[in-house]
Amino acid sequence: MAEMTPEQQQALAIAAARLRLQRQPQQPQQPQSLPADDAISVARTGVGGLLEGIPIVGPMIRGGTERAAAATLAAFSDETYDQVMDRIHDANRAEKEANPKVDRGAQIAGAVAGTIPAVMAAPAAFGAGGGNLLLRSGISGLTNATINGADAAVRSGGDPEAIWHGMKVGGLFGLGGPVAGKVIGGVARSLVDTVRTRAAAGMAGMDPEAFGYFRRAVADDGLDAVTLPQRLQEMGPKAIPADLGPNLQKQAGALAATPGPAQTTIRTTLADRAAGANARIGQTIDETAGRPVVPSEIQADIAANQNAHSPLYREAFREATPYNTEPIASALEADISRLRGPAQARLRQVRGMLNIADSNVLSTDPNVMFQTRQAIDGLLKTEVDPKVISALVEARQMLDDGLTRAVPRIKEVDAGYAELARQDEAVTRGQQVLDSGRTAPRPSELAGEVERGAQPQGMQIGPSAVPLRLSQGARAEIDRIVGTNSNDIVAMNRLIKGEGDWNRARLATLFGPEKAERLFKVLDNESIYADTANTVTRNSETAARLAAQNELGGGSGNFGVKEAFKAGGFLGAARSAAIDKVDGIVKALMSSNTGNATRESLARALVGEQREKLVEGLIRAQGMGTTPSLVDPVVKALLLNAGTARTR
Repeated sequence: MAEMTPEQQQALAIAAARLRLQRQPQQPQQPQSLPADDAISVARTGVGGLLEGIPIVGPMIRGGTERAAAATLAAFSDETYDQVMDRIHDANRAEKEANPKVDRGAQIAGAVAGTIPAVMAAPAAFGAGGGNLLLRSGISGLTNATINGADAAVRSGGDPEAIWHGMKVGGLFGLGGPVAGKVIGGVARSLVDTVRTRAAAGMAGMDPEAFGYFRRAVADDGLDAVTLPQRLQEMGPKAIPADLGPNLQKQAGALAATPGPAQTTIRTTLADRAAGANARIGQTIDETAGRPVVPSEIQADIAANQNAHSPLYREAFREATPYNTEPIASALEADISRLRGPAQARLRQVRGMLNIADSNVLSTDPNVMFQTRQAIDGLLKTEVDPKVISALVEARQMLDDGLTRAVPRIKEVDAGYAELARQDEAVTRGQQVLDSGRTAPRPSELAGEVERGAQPQGMQIGPSAVPLRLSQGARAEIDRIVGTNSNDIVAMNRLIKGEGDWNRARLATLFGPEKAERLFKVLDNESIYADTANTVTRNSETAARLAAQNELGGGSGNFGVKEAFKAGGFLGAARSAAIDKVDGIVKALMSSNTGNATRESLARALVGEQREKLVEGLIRAQGMGTTPSLVDPVVKALLLNAGTARTR
């Protein structure tokens, strides 16, 4: 050092000082803190408040996230874990003080969001659902007291005074939960329904008030946007919404009783539809059962065809040979000696027919046997005594066997004649198909007659026309019923359909199941149309008379629930209350407070104008009258956390 110059000594001292500084531990550079009310701080305050606001577990969740962040920062810096935690706590405290409203709002939002799932998962525990209001309030108060007490315990570190205070406040707010939920739910439902009604009415092309009336009647009649168009389609192209239920019909009746455009719309639609009822029924009958026929004309044609067989019989008898009828006469005489009463008398009459005219000598002329057989056929048509019928049938069979041997070709001619005779009988039988008396065939009997009638008999070639004649006879009977009841669709429907299912089965046998079902469906629809017209006009006339009586001071007064109870007890009172609900709507429609535009709009809906738009409007209105699903949980969560907030 002594040998160094002063400059060298000064340089060495500076270098030593620098070395000492380099060996000293470096203090970490403190980051420059951001202001506590900037955007990042506000965001951190909101997120932290959301987590911290969750009841009971909120502080644990926020504390866990902060500890995880502190551990991560400490691992990548020279700071200790405690130093980082202290810095985080200081920053949180500064941000809360700088943004108190954000912190409070975030905590409330977190509390509500954290409570809603619990309310939805166990609604009964929070006083939601049905049941006694007092009981639900008690349950809600107990649940809220428990949750608030537990939350206070977590946030106060187990302070008994804070826990007790939290339970009291939570229970108090919980008691009011069901009542508040009901009130607020009603307000929310009303507001939502108002918005939905206007939107749905616009989509349906209706006045909002009229749409409200219409939608209520649709719902009260058990219909909705799906079932209403389905029912209309099932009831045919002439169906209108007023056909679908009593509430819709009552609205139509009220409009039909109130002078104005709505009355004209309702009455004109129903009158025009009724005027075309017979034409629609007639067209359906023609399409399902064939063109109308007159039985006497058919049977006259059959008789003419039978008469046309006379030349054929004469031709066949040219080849006839004499026939010994003594065996036949002997058999008849034996039966005559044995039988008594009408059967004996008839056989004695037949035996005399075999003699030569005005003599007791048996004839051998096959024509005599033929005429005797024809006479027996005539007797059988009117005979009802079974013993006489049996004796005559046996005698006829003997004569028929003799004719077959005496006139070889007679059976060919007989086959054609017999087929016509069967057809003649089938026409008469077909007219009995829809009877309800003993002469009417059972469905199984008719099916058997049709099956047997289609089979050729004797020497006939090809199928028989008996089934056709049966159906023509039934068609003629339907035509007769329609013609004699053209002004009474209900009676027409009853006579054709019958009381049970027999007529349906019998007509299905004659015309086919699909055609019979279609015919019955049209008759049902027309009966409903007629019932709607009768109900609407009858109700409207009654309503108009009552309105006039009340206006003139001659009304008999109101028959309310009290009077109904006196007359019919609890059931009478219940029925009266239900009817009064509908009658209230009817009175509103007839009131001068309801404008013509509203009534006309409703009338157009009831008669089915723009039914596609009506359906769209009903679809849009689905859910009306119900409280939005989140209203009750949100109300419960707000009340619960309002109490919690007072204890924090």
